[in-house]
Amino acid sequence: MRTIETTHLLTPGKGRTAAFDFTLNPYRGCSFGCSYCYAAFFVPDEKQRAEWGLWVEAKVRAAEVLRRRDDLFDKRIYMSSVTDPYQPLEKQLGLTREIVETLGRKGARLVVQTRSPLAARDADLFQCFKHVRVNMSITTDDDDMRKQFEPGCASVEQRLEAVRSLIAGGITVNVCVCPMLPMCDPFSFGKRLADMGVAAVAATWFHAGDRPFAAGTQDRAFVLAGHHGWTQDEFKRCRDELRRGCAAYGGAGKAFGPN
Repeated sequence: MRTIETTHLLTPGKGRTAAFDFTLNPYRGCSFGCSYCYAAFFVPDEKQRAEWGLWVEAKVRAAEVLRRRDDLFDKRIYMSSVTDPYQPLEKQLGLTREIVETLGRKGARLVVQTRSPLAARDADLFQCFKHVRVNMSITTDDDDMRKQFEPGCASVEQRLEAVRSLIAGGITVNVCVCPMLPMCDPFSFGKRLADMGVAAVAATWFHAGDRPFAAGTQDRAFVLAGHHGWTQDEFKRCRDELRRGCAAYGGAGKAFGPN
């Protein structure tokens, strides 16, 4: 890990994040190093792209920069687009927690995207927002499969427990099965999420680079998927079962995916 003194923190939303005023990434790089991660594409340094998952840079002046701004009231902020704000280093640094506290005081609207149970630590700060949502990525119901595709991440059950804790604290939580990995019982998993009080469920296929030089899922994820017979047709079948499971309790909003 190294620290960086950048003052460039808020980036205007565009493309997939166009609904937001800004995206915010407290870190560069991500130690989770998931096999399917497309964020490495956005790193200009070739060596860092090749070593994605092995390095992290912390924007240590982030909260200081935000405290100096007086234009964040009611602004829609997406954290984070190309890193995980609650990756393991955050437990030591508390950088994201300081940012969340600052944004709450500024009256911003916040959506947090993470796959880390550590997000539940900051429930007390989320409760200070008028508009806040946590999107928890849980890509499969099968922890053995999770270990193959994303061995650096917390278990499925740990993430589900974080979801329960956040909802119990009055926080709106969506679950992102994105990208969906091979599943054991998507129908039961959908029912479970709905019963927990999850507001919405999203399910998508691997991230496709839909134009030349666009970011896309790394090849090693497709190799793993091939070993398990995980095709787009299988994804669609599981997505539909997940949707049926969510609807069984009349909750969990929606489940969706391409095609």
